[in-house]
Amino acid sequence: MNVHKPDHNSLAIALEGSPVTIFFQAADGCFAWFENQQSIWAREDLVGSADADVFEPASASAFAKAKDEARQSGQPVVVELQTLASVAADGKDCFLKVTVRPAYDEAGRASGFLCSSVDITEEKIREQTLKNLLMEVAHRSKNMLAMVLSLASQTARSSRSVDGFVRAFTGRVQSLAKSQNAVTDSDWRGARFRELVKLQVTDVVPLGASRVEITGDNPTFSPSAAVHIGLALHELVTDALVNGALLDAEGTIRIDCTVVTNQGSTAVAEIRWTEERRNGSADAEAQKGFNRTVLERVVPSAVNGDAALEVDGDAVTYRLSVNFTEFR
Repeated sequence: MNVHKPDHNSLAIALEGSPVTIFFQAADGCFAWFENQQSIWAREDLVGSADADVFEPASASAFAKAKDEARQSGQPVVVELQTLASVAADGKDCFLKVTVRPAYDEAGRASGFLCSSVDITEEKIREQTLKNLLMEVAHRSKNMLAMVLSLASQTARSSRSVDGFVRAFTGRVQSLAKSQNAVTDSDWRGARFRELVKLQVTDVVPLGASRVEITGDNPTFSPSAAVHIGLALHELVTDALVNGALLDAEGTIRIDCTVVTNQGSTAVAEIRWTEERRNGSADAEAQKGFNRTVLERVVPSAVNGDAALEVDGDAVTYRLSVNFTEFR
């Protein structure tokens, strides 16, 4: 095969509509010609350049190895290569799938390599994105399983019967599932405060819209913070239903979230839960079980904040401070 460019019309017709670029690299390692120039090959200044002018060092070595293998075996060799960012038109990573074939002149002497090239950058990006997502899912799954195991252990310690354990543990796992669905629906960005309140509180409270007042800001909490805040809301509303304001036909709940930025300090999201009964008093003893551990220790630790739960006569008040790293 001659190193000179073959009939232009024949190649143009054969490659019409194809994503393939054909190029020839002479025995001296320089690119001699290109046909159907696409991707990085669309540049007009690559004729005469060498591997090191086009490819990343590791890819230049891989290309040299592929050429040696093709020359020794006489068979085509396929290799994936990454180009220099400076060569790509947009200055970003570009990946090519190149098939290398040995070429010979009329006397049967090796004259270079005839190569076909396809841009696989988008495929590589999809692969990397999928890999990152799978790693993220694996990481979050491990965290979620650890949290479920912790909930099971803590719930067992505070339960007085098997039935009590099943009810409490099922409710807590369902709470995690609700918040996790919200996080997943947002493509793992997190969940907004009012969405968490709706899922964990108003959707489970009879006439919730009239008995639960929601005020303040509506930040988006990180995935981890969203799950833990949802758990805190679940604990609070469960207590309100079985012991607190929601036992009283006239009892009310007010939930507020305010983003506070004090001069000289970092921003925090202050969440306040306030419930009031009209008849009867809240049972302070009932607040000393596992739910108090969740509200005052587990949740604030997870959101890099602090919390306080107060039961005083007809009122139950809970305050949770969420660090600025856990919301936006």
